[in-house]
Amino acid sequence: MKSILDRYLDRVLLYANRPESESEAIRQELKDHLLQKIDDLVGNGQPKEEAILEALRQHGPPRVIGYRLRGLFPWIDIRTHGTARGVIAIGPRAIGVFAFGGWAMGVIAFGGFSMGLFSAGGFALGLLFAWGGFGVGGLVSAGMALGVVAAGGLAIGVVAVGNPGLGAWVPYGWHHGDIISHYTAKNVPMFLRSLEPLLNTAVSINKYFVIIMPVSMLALLALSSLQVRESKRVRSEEDWLIEG
Repeated sequence: MKSILDRYLDRVLLYANRPESESEAIRQELKDHLLQKIDDLVGNGQPKEEAILEALRQHGPPRVIGYRLRGLFPWIDIRTHGTARGVIAIGPRAIGVFAFGGWAMGVIAFGGFSMGLFSAGGFALGLLFAWGGFGVGGLVSAGMALGVVAAGGLAIGVVAVGNPGLGAWVPYGWHHGDIISHYTAKNVPMFLRSLEPLLNTAVSINKYFVIIMPVSMLALLALSSLQVRESKRVRSEEDWLIEG
């Protein structure tokens, strides 16, 4: 039967998810450190059983220690707790080139709150493009849109279309809604008129909402299934003191 120390290390390495070629060296290094800590506590008068538990408590929960041992920025980082960091990052919070999470930041970000060059989510902040319930950014297509070029239920932008729409130039009302436009079609500057193709793109995206939304939900379900698999991978019945 494995000792409590070995079971603790098993849990740490499950969360660390390092290649098998590296795991043994990491395990031995951690074990040497913990054994030294246990010897120090025993030398200070603690019974060995209590010293083992105290050393593990001081070292920290397996999940926390294991995540710290992951690569600095791996290709894929999937977590069920904390912040995932990787080229592809999936977790409650995620930072990566492709980031998916409740809170996500990346080149392409998808989440309840997302920030990136291209963002989608409940609240989306996109430098180039944002799509979601509330969107802020360059080209924005959202229920409530605020951007350089904005299209949505409520749209505010340099060039905008919405119901209502507010902007330096609002070329037309979406579904004949109310508009507030500084310029008219007769006096609008050419540089604003040149943004109209982008505005048409944003409007088209909103028109295809009934297609985009189900596809987004399917993608979200697929990503959630990866988190469920990760949760199952690390789930086990360990002593409550070890889980911390």
